[in-house]
Amino acid sequence: MSYHVRDLDSAAQTLLAIHAELAGCRDLRPGPVVDATFRRLVRLAVETDDEAARALLDRPAVRAVGDELRAFSAEGEHQLEVAWADRVAASADPVTEVRCFPFVDNYRQLHAMEQGALEQLAGGGVPSDRVAVVGSGPLPLTALLLAAGGAHVDNLDRDPVALAASRRVVDALGAGGLGFVVADAGGPADVDLAPYGLVVLAALAGPTPAEKARVVRHVAASMAPGAVLLARSARGMRTLLYPEVDLGAVTGLDVLGTVHPEGEVVNSVVVARKAKGR
Repeated sequence: MSYHVRDLDSAAQTLLAIHAELAGCRDLRPGPVVDATFRRLVRLAVETDDEAARALLDRPAVRAVGDELRAFSAEGEHQLEVAWADRVAASADPVTEVRCFPFVDNYRQLHAMEQGALEQLAGGGVPSDRVAVVGSGPLPLTALLLAAGGAHVDNLDRDPVALAASRRVVDALGAGGLGFVVADAGGPADVDLAPYGLVVLAALAGPTPAEKARVVRHVAASMAPGAVLLARSARGMRTLLYPEVDLGAVTGLDVLGTVHPEGEVVNSVVVARKAKGR
């Protein structure tokens, strides 16, 4: 079912019910109730057309739960990745286990969209032999897909526990070309992105709009001139899952363009280049 303008009341009631269900959970680790509730939230986000989304997000009741829904989504995604990182690392057949991850196809589709965006917007001129994934999390699917293309990829995260889980996954898979760096992109003195030709900013690197803006500023300041930033963003109802990224307000970045998803992919992609001499 797609939600259109005439379905606003139904969509708003569904959204508020989802918020109440998540707020009532003891924790957001994977399980039948949590999984089903997040599936409803994602379905609502991707099936609501842009006109309806604008009207819904302007409703006071929806605005009132927006920050909490993003926080629930961030925690739920983190817990899902932790659980699956443990499963993959402990599996006798980790390659098959990765393929069983419920959103592995979404990651592949997003990766293909991002590669197309880089080719289209950056003209293929991305110096991507060294790539940093900022906010890589416990399950490094993005880094694995990038490394499969021949790049050396460093996973950067402020959480050493998440990085340790990520390393166990990589070791179990026997994957090469990946590194792990504890770094907080929210602090300008704690991240050095100068060695990287391409920086990928994960959707959960800065889970609130204010934190996202701070992370983007620090990431841009730390990048080398000429390097490319690929930031995962969101639009419409998808902004209830992840905050929107505004690279146009960041000093030193030349925004090359934005690509929005279709279907089940949630994230938009914003591509920018660090200006020369900045």
